[in-house]
Amino acid sequence: MTLYDFKLKMISELSSIYKIDELNSIFNLISEDYLKLPRSKILLADEIHLDESNQSLFLSALERLKTHEPIQYVLGKASFMDLEFKVNSSVLIPRPETEELVHLICENRSKKRFKNILDVGTGSGCIILALKSIFYDTECVGLDISKAAIKTAKKNSKLLNLDVEFLVDDIFNINIKTKFDVIVSNPPYITLKEKSLMDNNVLDHEPHMALFVDDYEPLIYYKAIAKFGIQSLTKKGEIYFEINEKYGDEVVYLLNDLGYQNCEIKKDLQGKNRFVLAQLG
Repeated sequence: MTLYDFKLKMISELSSIYKIDELNSIFNLISEDYLKLPRSKILLADEIHLDESNQSLFLSALERLKTHEPIQYVLGKASFMDLEFKVNSSVLIPRPETEELVHLICENRSKKRFKNILDVGTGSGCIILALKSIFYDTECVGLDISKAAIKTAKKNSKLLNLDVEFLVDDIFNINIKTKFDVIVSNPPYITLKEKSLMDNNVLDHEPHMALFVDDYEPLIYYKAIAKFGIQSLTKKGEIYFEINEKYGDEVVYLLNDLGYQNCEIKKDLQGKNRFVLAQLG
């Protein structure tokens, strides 16, 4: 079997799941990872013969993709802020809009020095590790209730050689006494009634506890994190949230009601309300 033969087989068997441009992208990612070839060489797919070992790898990946498993889980890695993170089904796949959340914090760094930052619901550690790579002299902490997620985050910390403290803790019963200049979080914010709008590759493979909230209490995590921030942020400390676009005004109202100032909704590159930032008075 040549690499081109595999590409034709993959397109034939996955065309009902993915669009052709997505399939081309997935093919390139698999080929680069398994064969350790640059993209320019992959263009010569009809001249590249797969030995028995590589055929097994490629066909195994195809079977996993047929179950709607995301390519990031198949390869065990994802890119975020030009860094490579190990990912698995215990953590969300890092997404481009969350990179924008990191950029928001970076934009405000020019105004003041951050001594320390807390990431609540850290998952793979992508947000806090990306921030540590930029603000190397800042003390950074990542928190998650999932032991499996923290295990993955610690692996990423070691692989990236970035010194971040990762803790297993529950934001509803948190036991951290440190004061932070910044708290950032991309908490669960998709309501259960929105499940029907989700793609199968997300529903069937990504951790539901990191995605969904009950319909009757969509801001439960924002409220808990913001209340924690009242006690744990330094004076003029900042809080940054990724949000469900439907609840931007409600998150701002919540923060204002708790005494936060300068509350703002920020749009993502798609023009959707995606982030809320505020400052403790």
